[in-house]
Amino acid sequence: MKRLAIAAATALLALLYRFCRLFPVKRQVVCISRQSNDAPIDFLLLKEELSREEPPYRTVILANKLESPLRYVPVVAKQVFFMATSRAIILDSYCIAVSLLGERIKAPVVQIWHALGNMKKFGYAALDTLEGHSSETARLMHMHEGYDAVAVSSLNFRDDLAAGFNVDPSIVFEAPLPRVDLLRNPQFRSEQRRVFLQDHPEMAGKKTIVYCPTFRKAPAPNEKEAMRNLLSAVDFDRFNFVYMPHPVSRQALDDPRVITATRSGADPLFAADYAITDYSTVMYEAGLMGVPVYLYAYDWGTYHEKRSFNIDLARDVPTLFTNDAAAIATAIELGQFDEQAFARFTESNIATLAGESATQHLARRIVALAEEQAAR
Repeated sequence: MKRLAIAAATALLALLYRFCRLFPVKRQVVCISRQSNDAPIDFLLLKEELSREEPPYRTVILANKLESPLRYVPVVAKQVFFMATSRAIILDSYCIAVSLLGERIKAPVVQIWHALGNMKKFGYAALDTLEGHSSETARLMHMHEGYDAVAVSSLNFRDDLAAGFNVDPSIVFEAPLPRVDLLRNPQFRSEQRRVFLQDHPEMAGKKTIVYCPTFRKAPAPNEKEAMRNLLSAVDFDRFNFVYMPHPVSRQALDDPRVITATRSGADPLFAADYAITDYSTVMYEAGLMGVPVYLYAYDWGTYHEKRSFNIDLARDVPTLFTNDAAAIATAIELGQFDEQAFARFTESNIATLAGESATQHLARRIVALAEEQAAR
């Protein structure tokens, strides 16, 4: 039944794509994301850079979370229209329409992925695990097929990324995400910190801890206890505690002392004096800003059985990795963090480009692919 439904959906998408190809192809790029309903900052930075081309490229950003299959049908139809009428297609996550249409797509498809650095196995490298998809689903959905190029933030882990997408490593190119430019910009960081603190005047006079956990398909069995332990360990007289949930997470911290950040305002990470995460690539973002990072691995015993990793967190990440919330609080209070070691770790995962910004570098590669295809 599933096979027939997917075959029917693929046939309909193919018909729609052929119809949309009757419309003229414009000098435009379409960027597609299902990470959030808000335009990702990486796409916004790309849009600005592509507008500087001569003549300029128009950029269409389609950002829609997959919350209901039926409601997603018109979203997919819109995606197909712009895929058919654009010179290049940029993705930061899995796109059903791209995978099902595959080689029918005439424009080059560039997958930039949404996460910095290298940590968890995903896609084909995580098939048949509790946190991954089944091999059958991947095969029927043609998961991650149709890519012409894949961006990676460092060639040090090109093979890991290629394995996740099941692509030839030769199409993987080094290009850190555009937001790296902002994370490395002291003036931008300072302004974002000012805006966030201005929006939260109650935070004045204290250091700020930002907690950014990774996404979990289901809550850990000990999640409630772990959150109680974490909040009990924080000295709220001396520290602000800001909770930044994953974009697709429904986890909440119901405590009046906790400031829960929204995605509509300034990124709280820019206001952080310390960051606590677990298995999230947020650690690389914090590392680029020189913010001390601590790993609260309260469910490591069960999580690593569900999800495989490309790195050994306890061995390879030069910071405290523990399920003891009190130990993290003590490390923060005593300033126990090796800044130089963590800076080297970050640099090994996020390339530094010579002579151009990350945004310029990625935009240049996209334009080259688009122009090459248009000339055929």
